[in-house]
Amino acid sequence: MTRTLEDFLHGVTGVWEGTYAHHNPDGTLIEKYGSRQETRLIGEEWYERIIYTREGKEPEILDFRAKVRGNDMLFEDDDFMGRTHIVDEQTLMFPYHWKKNPDRTILETIHNLTGDYRTRVWQTFEHGAIVKLTLIEERRIPKSSPAARIAEWF
Repeated sequence: MTRTLEDFLHGVTGVWEGTYAHHNPDGTLIEKYGSRQETRLIGEEWYERIIYTREGKEPEILDFRAKVRGNDMLFEDDDFMGRTHIVDEQTLMFPYHWKKNPDRTILETIHNLTGDYRTRVWQTFEHGAIVKLTLIEERRIPKSSPAARIAEWF
């Protein structure tokens, strides 16, 4: 049986915590920091909040919304544009860009290895050349844990 995008998304909703590691194309580490990603799917509405935690800095919070229709999920607002594609039973591809910087595009690969462990890779391109790789490793917080509580921000 083939999973639909909606099935896939229901399987990854919740709270994920992990690390982001940014690298130059030659593999040199640029920066590494923690993250928390909170996701919900309500009907056709996808809600996503990412909180980046860098040592000695205030948390950075990004909120995203998307529309899910069939096997298509479109993120689009005044600043951001992206569309999610199913690759296989465990993998999504997510090409996107920030509208204020159209020469910079990012291709994100999301690989759900188990129900509670996943990896993501961002390939960042400028003017058609790779400029950065980001490796993300995350674990889902058990829904029974108080740490899995998602605030109503949407």
